[in-house]
Amino acid sequence: MNFDDLSLFAAVVRHRGINAAATACDLQRSKVSRRLQHLEQALGYQLLIRTTRHIELTEKGQWLYNQIQAPLETIESATGWMTEQRSRPSGTLRMAIPPVLGMTELFSHIMEQYMLHYPDIQLNIRHEKASVDLRRTNTDLQILPNYVPPQHDDFVQQRLVDLPYRIVASPRYLAAHGHPNSHEQLSEHTFLASGYIRHAYQSKVRDKHYSDDLHLLKRLACQGHGITALPALLVDKAILQGELIELLAEQRLPDLRVSVIYPTKAYLPEKTRTMIRYLHQVFAKGVAYPQLPL
Repeated sequence: MNFDDLSLFAAVVRHRGINAAATACDLQRSKVSRRLQHLEQALGYQLLIRTTRHIELTEKGQWLYNQIQAPLETIESATGWMTEQRSRPSGTLRMAIPPVLGMTELFSHIMEQYMLHYPDIQLNIRHEKASVDLRRTNTDLQILPNYVPPQHDDFVQQRLVDLPYRIVASPRYLAAHGHPNSHEQLSEHTFLASGYIRHAYQSKVRDKHYSDDLHLLKRLACQGHGITALPALLVDKAILQGELIELLAEQRLPDLRVSVIYPTKAYLPEKTRTMIRYLHQVFAKGVAYPQLPL
C-alpha cells in the first residue's frame, strides 16, 4: 500500500468511475484497475463493487474514503500552492456562470482584461443555470444569483454585487390593461418572468412567458406583451426614453445579490485567487457598463 494508490482510489470515487479517473489522471484503465486491486489486497478488504458502467463503494470503501478525502485534498492543495508560488499563475481556470452573464458586454470586458493580465492562464467557461458540485466537476469557481443555493454548505460564498431591480411595462400595455397599485394586483396582469421573479413572487404572479434571457424579456415588455422586472442597468435608459414606465417605485423588489462560490480549501490555487480578486476589484469600483443582467 502506498500514498499514490490511496490518491488513485479517491480519484475513482470522486470521478464516479474507473474510466473517468483514468482519463483525469492520464493513466490506462487497466493500470488503474490493477492498482486498486493491489490496494484492496494490501488492506484485506474489498473497497469497490465494479459493474459494467459504474462503481459502488462497499461499507469499508465508504469509511476509507471519508477518512482520506479531506487530508488528500489538503496535501494536493498545499503542494500545488507551493509549486505555483515559484512562477506566474498558470493552468486552466474552470468557471461556471449563468448563461445570460456570458452574453453581456461587462463579462466579455472582464475576461478580456483578465487574459491580458494573466496570459499563462487558460479559461474554460461553462454556462450553468443551476449550482454545480465544484469538487466532483473539477470547477474552480461559480458565479450565482442568491436564489440558487450552492451544492454544499461548506463552499465559500463572497458577495460580488447587489443589483437593484425595476418593475416595468410599456405605455401600450398600461393603456390597455391599467396600472397595478400594489404587488398583489400584479397577479391580475400578464407577467414576463425570469428565475429571479419566480423566486421573489413564489408563483404569486401569472407569467405568460418565462426566460432567463433578460434582453428578450425587455424586448417583449417594450412591445407591450406584459409586465416584467429587470435590473436597473438594463432598463433605466428605456425608462428615460419613455419606452418603459416604472411601476411600484415605492415598493421595489429586493436587490438581487450575485456571489462568487468556490470550494473551501486551505490553499486556494493562485489562478483562482487572481480571478476572485479581479472580480472584486471590478465590482468594488462600481459598474459603469450599460449591460449587467443576471
